[in-house]
Amino acid sequence: NTRPAWPRLFRIEAALSMVILVIILAASLWLDAPLKELANPDVPENPAKAPWYFLGLQELVSYSAFMGGIGLPTVALLGLALIPYLDREQRDVGIWFSNGQGRLVALTSLLLGAAVLIGMLAFVVNLGWFRNWWPDIPQLIIVIINPGTIWVGFVVLWSIFIINKTGSTRNGAIAMFTLFLISYLIFTYMGTELRGPNWEFYWSKSQWPIH
Repeated sequence: NTRPAWPRLFRIEAALSMVILVIILAASLWLDAPLKELANPDVPENPAKAPWYFLGLQELVSYSAFMGGIGLPTVALLGLALIPYLDREQRDVGIWFSNGQGRLVALTSLLLGAAVLIGMLAFVVNLGWFRNWWPDIPQLIIVIINPGTIWVGFVVLWSIFIINKTGSTRNGAIAMFTLFLISYLIFTYMGTELRGPNWEFYWSKSQWPIH
């Protein structure tokens, strides 16, 4: 049940690469990307935002600089890198979501993960976090217990639950990767569209204060 990668797969990949290259070149010609004014160190931009693909990390950094910038990305990358080594199952290899059970795991993880993460972010926006409640709380507690670490803990526990429930490490990997994708999308959207001056929450840019 195997086929050689050369030349069939190589031709498909080469064709897709050329199509994507043409799309990128066309986008660079048709879509404008104007530069802003020269940077003024006396008047820093507010909000100062990273490129859009890093705004999910910037949202995590707003909870804890160490965990958002170093700790959690390291844990996420290690977890994703370990998936091929932990999943040694021989059945349904190379099939999207493995089988019907895998598709159910992905869908359940998607819906549950989105609900939990959106609920947690809504809680933080409306009620704040430890620093808002107890201004003198030690910073170490904020570093260890913040929305980012709680979310990663949920991802780990849910993946372990799926492994124990289904008896399949592949299903656990599917759950973990699904939660990683949904968290990347939601955190990026949060940082891109819903954060304004001083990294405060706004439903739209029209609500930003006028200076």
